[in-house]
Amino acid sequence: MRSETKRRDWLLRWPFILLALIVPTLVGYDFYFQWSTPVLDFSLDGHTDLVYEVPQGSFADWAGLMAGDVILTVGGVPFAEWHDPAVGNWMIEVEREGRRLTLELPVIPLAKVNLMPLISAAIVVLTFWGTGTLLLLRRFRQKEVRLFFLLAQTIAIALLPPLAHPSPWFIPRWMISLSVACFHLVAPLLLHYHLTFPVSLGTPRQRRQGLSLLYGLALVAAAGGLSRTVLGWRLSAFYTALEVVVAIAVLVYVYLRRATPDGRRRLRLVLFGTLLAAIPPFLFYFLPSIVGTPTLIPGWLVSLFLILVPLAYLYATAHHNLFGIDCLLNRALVYVLLSLGIFVIFLGPLLLLYRLLPGDLLLQTMVVAGLTLLVGLTFDRVRAQIQRLVDNIFYGGWYDYPGVVETVSAALARTLEREQLTAVLTRQVPELMQLHPGRLWIGKQAPPPPHSHTPTLSLPLTFQGQMRGLWTVGERRDGDEFSAADQRIFKTLACQAEVALGNVLLVEALRRQLDEIRTIQRQLLRSREEERARLARDLHDRPIQALVGLNMQLGLLLADEENSPLAEALKDMRAEVRQLLGDLRQVCVELRPPMLDTLGLGAALRALAGDWSAQSGVEVRLDLPPDAMLRPLPEEVSVDLYRVVQEALANVARHAAAQQVAIRLAWEDSRLILTVHDDGRGFVVPAAFHSLTTRGHFGLAGMQERVELIGGALTVESAPGRGTTVRVVKNTDLQD
Repeated sequence: MRSETKRRDWLLRWPFILLALIVPTLVGYDFYFQWSTPVLDFSLDGHTDLVYEVPQGSFADWAGLMAGDVILTVGGVPFAEWHDPAVGNWMIEVEREGRRLTLELPVIPLAKVNLMPLISAAIVVLTFWGTGTLLLLRRFRQKEVRLFFLLAQTIAIALLPPLAHPSPWFIPRWMISLSVACFHLVAPLLLHYHLTFPVSLGTPRQRRQGLSLLYGLALVAAAGGLSRTVLGWRLSAFYTALEVVVAIAVLVYVYLRRATPDGRRRLRLVLFGTLLAAIPPFLFYFLPSIVGTPTLIPGWLVSLFLILVPLAYLYATAHHNLFGIDCLLNRALVYVLLSLGIFVIFLGPLLLLYRLLPGDLLLQTMVVAGLTLLVGLTFDRVRAQIQRLVDNIFYGGWYDYPGVVETVSAALARTLEREQLTAVLTRQVPELMQLHPGRLWIGKQAPPPPHSHTPTLSLPLTFQGQMRGLWTVGERRDGDEFSAADQRIFKTLACQAEVALGNVLLVEALRRQLDEIRTIQRQLLRSREEERARLARDLHDRPIQALVGLNMQLGLLLADEENSPLAEALKDMRAEVRQLLGDLRQVCVELRPPMLDTLGLGAALRALAGDWSAQSGVEVRLDLPPDAMLRPLPEEVSVDLYRVVQEALANVARHAAAQQVAIRLAWEDSRLILTVHDDGRGFVVPAAFHSLTTRGHFGLAGMQERVELIGGALTVESAPGRGTTVRVVKNTDLQD
């Protein structure tokens, strides 16, 4: 089944592939034809051989040929018998005012005469061809895309001969016939396209019947256009124009009655692209030609504006989200209308003044100043009225309803903060819907009374069955009351805002719980440190002092009984007491190093490093600031940094098999940075340290908790075979 579908797909693709080759082949042939066709670049009366026009700057002008010359011979052959010209320079004999002159006549390729029209025609034709082909390659399975491809190719073939050949005398007959046939086929294809894009009209059966009749009549019109009778030309041209009018009527009907807002955006883009392609040529070429003034742009440049038409169709067909470009078109139309209005306001009175009072400069200046003042005073009001008019044309109302819902819903879905929710409802919504700023109250008590007596629309926002917010919508900027459609969209947005408010309140509750947990954790750590310090003091004041006293008494007894049989027993007992005394003192140091409270963090770290190095046999390098710079540190910070180093050294002893450890504590600007680096075996750092607790490893998780409680940041960098670096960064202003 799949292979059969694939085979049908390829059978459908092959005709389009062949059609896609026609336009570039025709363009290439036309270049070849014009480069191989010799012509004379001056106007000549074929009956009298009289030169009646020599364009300035032409090759004939450079050769010295002038209007009024009569060509007698070319290369010794009478001009009337010279039927096979070739590209090159020919010696000619001319008669000028009764005198015979010999000149060198250049015969040039047709392409040199039509160079700019040929290039511009190729650009326009290949743009139509390229947009249709590109869209076909991307979305071949869509019927409207295949139809657009056929429309673009047909327009390209129809435009090539008239655009590339300003003079029709040198166009091959078959190219004229092909262009005329495609010209008559463009209209039904255009109508067919707008019967299916952006929405399909009628049932499939109705479209098949109507389009069959349409294309049949188009073939008849093409036959009439190819005939050499005046009646055939007129009938075919009338029918083609009628089809174009029907296509425009269908376009207007779809826009007003059937198209969705997205479909209207696409049609507006097509319309603006077409107008943008037509207005400059009309203003700068056709209008001056009609009134008999010199044209402002050359004829070949006129055809380049046609590029905008296929590009507009391509963008409207290929892109899904046109809301941004639609807003741009909306604003552009507003300011174009404003500019035209200002132009008319100034143009009319000034033309009247120049005609009636051409020499009164003072009056003209006063009129210009008055008109400028009038425009300045009425600009905002007129712009608002034009904006409303354009909005009604674009959206059929005040704004684009689906666009507002889409934009605001996306913003509310990303909202997790009160400030974000307030910004969306009180600033973004009024900006999109052209309202005055609104208000948003969030709380548990009754909402405050309104600040003004102006009637507004208030929408309650509930959470878990209780009203927890009140959204007060600002007035419309034009002063009108809210319509039923406005109220529906506000209720829709209020439902979305309730969900966002629930998210905000849940996030705030989670943050409060997290803050409580952190506070409790900080209290537990502080309590544990206080308990450790108390235990260390108790051990020092009671058992250790008792053992010190016992050690002294055993020393006195040993001195009295030096030669007694009990001497050896006393020595053993005294050694055990000293060992127990050392163990208890080490326990006290681990519980609370006395140097940390008396001499500060630096001295405590040096003592810790020395003791740990002696026990583990691993060299420790210290890089610490002076003790005076560390004494102002809060007790909690000093204790936690000490514990981090203590835990890092314990991890090195248990897991790293390192040869050297470097401990560095330094100030960098207002940051205190602690680094513990070893050259051991390293390990793979997990994404979250708490995942190690499930395997019985609590060291890194405990270090991270301690660092977070003092407002610092812990990072661990390691890899197998590359050692481990533990880094703590604490922002503080104690350096100064």
